[in-house]
Amino acid sequence: MKRFQQRLSMTALLIGMTCESVLAAEYQTEQDYFQELPVVLSASRLSQPISETPNAMTVIDREMIAASGFRNLSDLFRLVPGMYVGAYNGYTPIVAYHGTFDQYSRRMQVLVDGRSVYLPPFSYVNWEDIPMHIADIERVEVIRGTAAASHGANSSQGVINIITRDASSLHGASVSVLKGNGGMSDIAAHLGNTGENLDYRMTLGYRADDGFDALSLKDHSADHLANLRANYHYDGSNSFELQLGYLEGARGLGIMNRRTDPFRSTKTFSDFQQLTWSHVQQQGDDIRLQYYRIHRDFSDVGSDQKLPENTVADRHDLELQHTMQLGASNRLVWGAGVRSDRADSPANLTVPQSLRQSRLFAHDEWRMTQSTLLNVGAMYEKDGMGHSNTSPRVALNYHLTPQHTLRASTSVAYRNPAIMEEKGLGTTLTILPLIYRSAGGLRPEKTLSKEIGYLGEFNAIGVTLDARAYIDQVSDIIFVDPTTLVFGGRPYSFRNLMSETYRGLEGTVKYRWSEQSGLTFNYAHQQASCTLTGILTQPAFLPTVQNNYLNVCPMSVPSDSGSILITQQVMHDIQLSAGYYHQEKMQVVDAQQLQPLMRRVDLRVAKSFGKPGKIGGGELELVLQNMLQDNYREYTSVPSTNYPTNPAAYRYPVLFSRRAYLAVTINF
Repeated sequence: MKRFQQRLSMTALLIGMTCESVLAAEYQTEQDYFQELPVVLSASRLSQPISETPNAMTVIDREMIAASGFRNLSDLFRLVPGMYVGAYNGYTPIVAYHGTFDQYSRRMQVLVDGRSVYLPPFSYVNWEDIPMHIADIERVEVIRGTAAASHGANSSQGVINIITRDASSLHGASVSVLKGNGGMSDIAAHLGNTGENLDYRMTLGYRADDGFDALSLKDHSADHLANLRANYHYDGSNSFELQLGYLEGARGLGIMNRRTDPFRSTKTFSDFQQLTWSHVQQQGDDIRLQYYRIHRDFSDVGSDQKLPENTVADRHDLELQHTMQLGASNRLVWGAGVRSDRADSPANLTVPQSLRQSRLFAHDEWRMTQSTLLNVGAMYEKDGMGHSNTSPRVALNYHLTPQHTLRASTSVAYRNPAIMEEKGLGTTLTILPLIYRSAGGLRPEKTLSKEIGYLGEFNAIGVTLDARAYIDQVSDIIFVDPTTLVFGGRPYSFRNLMSETYRGLEGTVKYRWSEQSGLTFNYAHQQASCTLTGILTQPAFLPTVQNNYLNVCPMSVPSDSGSILITQQVMHDIQLSAGYYHQEKMQVVDAQQLQPLMRRVDLRVAKSFGKPGKIGGGELELVLQNMLQDNYREYTSVPSTNYPTNPAAYRYPVLFSRRAYLAVTINF
């Protein structure tokens, strides 16, 4: 704690010195506030420059996505300070902010074009099941901090909003082919056109690989996907947007020598439909009505040692949003929505479960003076399990000058129990193959967040700095009650067991020395501490819980982590980029082994040919991931026999080894 206070004091001192040095600058016009910084939509549901949002934010644009050389969507979040990215197996990534307690990362909302992909019954994101190609992404907006006032429950540790390319962004066709070691084999075709009233963009794709270089795992995957985005402009005031997506995948599953988890094949199907009507009124107000449906079907055929498992999840969501200009200095967005979730999983639920949820939200942006902006918002929700929660947020942004801004904010957020946590009953869990029976009666987790931030533009030298310090206090954390495990085979349950406090400093420095060359540096220092607050099934085994959970809790976040992405345009047709990713040792709470220090260097070389976007043009790129062969361990090692029958059994390490691929894209 003392060390954290010292770091916080130093940060405050540096911010103060910076502020003092720029206070002498004179204000120009209000438009100065909007120069250089990206405009985002996710933080408050209003279009705002990052300097005026109520939360700290990271924007990953198309240039950064290309320069990173990442093939998988989940890897992009290595470019976000404080974000943990790991993997359970070759096709099950783990993405979490402030570390994670388990592979499910249930405390962070994930949206695609405003559509939540955080699905029941486990309430987590199947990243590889999203029917989307990485080339279809326009940008990613990441809210670093609680944002339930805008996006509801399960936004207690941040929000990721993936914004895909507009229907009018592509005119023509292109094909890309990728080949690499480890069985990497991808192909994608993109087609689009723009018209007087109708624009469309569509993608067909196939991606496959052999998973990790680990004989202990069967984790190969092969997916076919398709998606469509079309926009029909009825007139100058009304437009309709349709989005469709489908994915069909075959994945390997199983662990060597584990009788309850033998090698086998699984099938997964995902699809979505989304329809949005937008109406712009004469005075500039905007009304939007959006409906979407998401469906996922996972099938595990099982074996002689394991029962078949089939999980089907469906979501229907309808939302109305109205944006109003209340005056020269005030804007308001408000709306309401209803949602229906249904989950059927015979291996985990005795009967299919359904939830009907509703929400009402509002956010007001008041420009109190030319230099002072107040953001106030809240969301009221009924979660379908008998809970009603209100999540407020207040933020004050003060422009010391048009290029230097201070922000202070506080907010409350909730994380509702997952259907599995509240009503689960089965014989296996993904990580611990034991009997479990949910006791029910869970309370939503509650997060109280406080932060101060600074955002500065040093245009004379091409540098921007975004820094923040925060304290997040999470109470009523839902996790497995482990005290029954010592009896071996007795059912165990989920309970409100703990409280946790996160403290941290994080920031991003961007430096551009030319239009197409630059550097992005991210850094985060984090601390976590836990206390036991729940009632255990067997209180006599409190020391066991302290050893298994409370002692591991401070290690659930890496103390220091960061990334550096450098891009250099060598010639007009050749671009070099390199990424360095660093993460101190950590241990996910439900993992059985420490994840050691991770250092990784990626390199990308890309050569364009022909005219960009024109027939015959394209790009050839070579990517080396983990170029220096630092074979770091992922998430946890895999025990060879049933846990906890023989916890001392030999463990197979899951390592990320060096990978290389060559890709070519040709326009038609």
